[in-house]
Amino acid sequence: MWEFLKRKFNLYNEALFCDKGRKYTYEQIKDMVIRHGENLKKNLDPQAKCAVLCQKGLDCSLGIMACWYAEMIPIPLSINYGYDHCKKIIELTNPDLLITDHNLDFMGFRYDIIEGKFAGNVLKIQSEDGLQEIALIMCTSGTTGTPKGVMIGSKELKDNVSKIAEYFDININDTILIARPLYHCAVLTGEFLSAINKGLNIVFFDEKYNPNSVLKYAIKSDATVLCGTPTLFNHISACIRRSHVKHQIKKIVLSGECLNKKTALDIRNSFPETMIYNVYGLTEASPRVSWLSPEKFDIYPESVGTALNGIEIKVLDEQGNEQSANIHGYISVKTPCLMKGYYKNKRATQEAIIDGWLNTGDVGYKDQEGNLFILSRADDMIIKGGMNIYPKEIEDQIIKINQIEECVAYGKRGEVGENIAVDVVLKCSGEKLISKKELAALMSNVLPSYQMPSEINIVDTLKRNASGKIVRMRK
Repeated sequence: MWEFLKRKFNLYNEALFCDKGRKYTYEQIKDMVIRHGENLKKNLDPQAKCAVLCQKGLDCSLGIMACWYAEMIPIPLSINYGYDHCKKIIELTNPDLLITDHNLDFMGFRYDIIEGKFAGNVLKIQSEDGLQEIALIMCTSGTTGTPKGVMIGSKELKDNVSKIAEYFDININDTILIARPLYHCAVLTGEFLSAINKGLNIVFFDEKYNPNSVLKYAIKSDATVLCGTPTLFNHISACIRRSHVKHQIKKIVLSGECLNKKTALDIRNSFPETMIYNVYGLTEASPRVSWLSPEKFDIYPESVGTALNGIEIKVLDEQGNEQSANIHGYISVKTPCLMKGYYKNKRATQEAIIDGWLNTGDVGYKDQEGNLFILSRADDMIIKGGMNIYPKEIEDQIIKINQIEECVAYGKRGEVGENIAVDVVLKCSGEKLISKKELAALMSNVLPSYQMPSEINIVDTLKRNASGKIVRMRK
């Protein structure tokens, strides 16, 4: 990975890394990475595992790249998900070192990326076989809360960056604002590495989820590229409609959630001249799998488009047979960017990869033109009276009700089978001007009887993770 980065740093040596209060050229970043990498080499062997837990995105990027320079394996973490989650990942991966930019003392051997100094005692961890080709371990818990370490190879990671570059129209005149932690593969590969690959100026936004602050910082930094979830852009769009501010954002990438038509229209109305990509991927695929071109966004806004070059996508029934167009099924992916496996979890690896095909755990379909549509995670599907019901189908109809700003649907186990529950945020937030009974009546006008919720909750806000993605209640 370091040779790839070094070539780009030499080619685009005057491009910038920035955050609030700091600015460095690619050339300066290269020198900093080499300095930190040499320090790591003095104390650790190649293939050592290094947890990277920093408050600042720029420092996190330095830690990750220093590991690559030293031929070590970074394990990105994020403070935004809480220290307990970070400790779970550390317990799973048993790293040799913690790289951090603040006074953190829950691992014995630490490296301060700001001071360039070690603290604590060197951990005597037995070297492991099978990590020679691993570029990084990215931990994903999906929605289970139990981390799984996805081992991604150097070749696979670089290949995914190259595939993204084939369609992502960015260049040296662009500035990307990175508003999510590098803990996410979509951010590390689809934003950070893809930006370096094309010589973009990179600006890090380090505050917690706050769409208004993201927009203000994008304007202040003259960002032309911004990536995030549909939820983030829905909120940013609302900010633009209220304040009528001017921005320079020319390219948007949506990922991480299913997109509905109403949200897509709201985003388009606030970004009428912007190129909007809707993409799909998984950490296990390094991550990008498919993309919808900006030219198709207004025609198929709910679609994540077609597979990247060299990648195959199938929609299968429960017996593994490929489904016809417009028939729902389980999404399976064959990609040269496939993970090496889950760290120390052979069983989970064997369940996820069958005959070279990745079981994504997602449900969806392809239309007649081959465009892919994601409906739900398989474990989010609600089975009521023997019928398969996808939360997105319910949410897409409920969001059409004028009084509702946002909603999330989920299944709840009942005494007999599953029930449907929905949480809704009203547009008149804080003023309960409409009752649950009245909401139920409005929902009955847009939902078939079998999709009607038995529980309606009026809430002030929907629960979100650190990247603004809506957290769906588990059964």
